[in-house]
Amino acid sequence: MKSKVLSASIITFLALAGCTEGGSSDPSQSGGSSGSGGGSGGSTGSGGRTSSGGTTGSGGSSASGGTMSAGGSGSGGSSATGGTTGTGGTASGGATGTGGSSATGRNGSGGTSATGGTTSRGGSTSSGGAMATGGMTGAGGTTANGGASGRGGATGTGGATGAGGGSSSPLGASGYPAAGASGQAKPSGSASTVTVLPWAGFKSAISFTFDDSNSSQISNYSALQAQNDKGNNVRYTFYMQTGKTDASNAIWATAVKDGHELGNHTKSHNSAATTTDIQAAEDFLKSKFGVTSYDVAAPNGDSSYVGVVGGMKEFLTNRTAGNSGGIAPTDDPANKQFQLPCIIPATGASASTMENSITSGTSGGKWNTFLVHGFSGGSDGAYQPVAIGEFTSTVSWAKNQGTIWIDTVENVASYWIAGYRFGKLTPTTSGSDKTWTWKTSDFNNPFPPGKYLRVKTDGGTLKQGGTTLSWDDHGYYEVALDAGTLTLSP
Repeated sequence: MKSKVLSASIITFLALAGCTEGGSSDPSQSGGSSGSGGGSGGSTGSGGRTSSGGTTGSGGSSASGGTMSAGGSGSGGSSATGGTTGTGGTASGGATGTGGSSATGRNGSGGTSATGGTTSRGGSTSSGGAMATGGMTGAGGTTANGGASGRGGATGTGGATGAGGGSSSPLGASGYPAAGASGQAKPSGSASTVTVLPWAGFKSAISFTFDDSNSSQISNYSALQAQNDKGNNVRYTFYMQTGKTDASNAIWATAVKDGHELGNHTKSHNSAATTTDIQAAEDFLKSKFGVTSYDVAAPNGDSSYVGVVGGMKEFLTNRTAGNSGGIAPTDDPANKQFQLPCIIPATGASASTMENSITSGTSGGKWNTFLVHGFSGGSDGAYQPVAIGEFTSTVSWAKNQGTIWIDTVENVASYWIAGYRFGKLTPTTSGSDKTWTWKTSDFNNPFPPGKYLRVKTDGGTLKQGGTTLSWDDHGYYEVALDAGTLTLSP
């Protein structure tokens, strides 16, 4: 694990909001504006960063053609794509995968070049990844990609470039909720362009986040999870203050299994950023829950975390505590990914007030994070608590809009970053075909495995390796980023 701290540029700090343990009146108790994404692959996802990966990684022996995993809810185990009939049926990421439990953190052994070991990141270069057999659906099924904490490995994906013939990949491989009306016809014009849809096809995005591992979050978890009634339509990010006793509660393991994300909120909650404090929380999350967070929330929103988190070269985002407006899909991640904004409701805020703040924070097709520390009636002294009923009403309202993507910080941030940088790629031409190639480490290093982009074309056929992508009649194709290649044919 690298501990070198780069010099942080001084960032103008906006509107601190508190999250000190024990009910401090400091208005910046938690802060930070990023977090890590999460599909439900969680700690059981194959090839990911949790304990699975090894023996249950892609390249498994039972599925072929890459059509069996997607849409599933499993961990991408023995039914992962790339079966023995594929060209990578016995590729690493299976039982012989290295990078096992000796990996220490995301840049230790078993890192992005590991072959799917149990604690390796299972990055885009891990075997069983983009070059494994079986098409783009082997990422542990629809709810496994990224898992709640980036686990689930789409490192175990049977990669969209592998063999598996020309069979079409199943719908919903990403595990993201469906966006737009169904029944849209596949474009039939002449093929010339591929366009990434902002926010997975939704008009805007919101990530509901919680800081400090507070007991009122634990006691109200069932009410929070009830909003996630489809298993993927409301996934939260819980930023864990790991030095607290509450951080060891078994409910957090349940949250991972339910598809939510456990993010890094340091061990001590000190305002001044140190790599030691951040790393201690990271190590706890790995050892206790088998997850590795890609996202940090700065305690008290302190601006020192902008440079320290970015300099560690281990994370995707850092969330601050100031609401300086949301993130637009066209915003350069280099300027904003380590200072994400957030919305913090006042003590006892009503559902209508919180709904209005979300409307404002996501206006113009933007993504924002929404931060709550705890709920009224609890004994944990959470900063600016709100009533659980008012909060769940707000979540239900956002869900019912049908135009807002509600997902973990990891999922939304990785989509934004990859979409922005994919748009900068220049395809190569061979005959009438256009082919885009990339490495996920070019999007961000590290970059969570198992992520997808939703794209549209003006016609033609899209392929990843030998796999023809299926048209989703909600109006898009789903492109597996671990595959590293995409071809548009007339």
